[in-house]
Amino acid sequence: MKRILLISAIGVCSLANAQNVLVWSTGNSSPGDTARIASNLMASGAFTSVTGVDDNTGMTQGYLNSFDRVLYFSNTSSGQDPTTVGDLLGGFAATGRRLVLATFSWADQGGNTLGGSIMGYSPFAVAGGSLYSNVTIGSTDGSAFWNGVNSINGFFHDNVSLANGATLRGSWSDGTALLANNGEVFGVNLFPDDIWGSVSGDFNQLFVNSLSTPVPEPASMLALGALLIPALRRRRARS
Repeated sequence: MKRILLISAIGVCSLANAQNVLVWSTGNSSPGDTARIASNLMASGAFTSVTGVDDNTGMTQGYLNSFDRVLYFSNTSSGQDPTTVGDLLGGFAATGRRLVLATFSWADQGGNTLGGSIMGYSPFAVAGGSLYSNVTIGSTDGSAFWNGVNSINGFFHDNVSLANGATLRGSWSDGTALLANNGEVFGVNLFPDDIWGSVSGDFNQLFVNSLSTPVPEPASMLALGALLIPALRRRRARS
């Protein structure tokens, strides 16, 4: 039991100290501006480096896995293979590092909708075609993922359902899920590129938080720690 606690602590510290982020988009070439999203994240001061790449067919697992955290979103299909893209993202998720997925990953629009192994990690499942309507934040769980996020006005978001085992963190005003996580894989159900003026407010901070905020330990683990730590201290005192 003592070894489990030490391994868990090492894992949390590793995530907290990792600072190199990749913003990977597919189908978001001009007028889309993936590099500007990376610049906005970098300006938060939360990361050591943020790289923006729009690449439909040339991404490799080695390059993806060279980053500590990844934000991925799709736009038009542009000939990309959703299974290939999804398998690459699934390979990154399998490393246990932070992965954030955003609209249109669950669009039900063909090539730009994720498939492959990532769907076993995604906190959202496709529930229908994308939603094009004005929405605001409807409700949140009050967790640290919402620190500094006071309001968001959105338009592009996907019709999603919560995947088995995922934790809902917040919803849009139309009742659609906005933020959820399945372990270290997060779903942010909004389109992160504001080049079309379709999103405003504190959406960039929500992405910063989703990439950087540690996932809270389950209440059962916290209770276990509260019992074990005093016991370990007593054991050391006797020895």
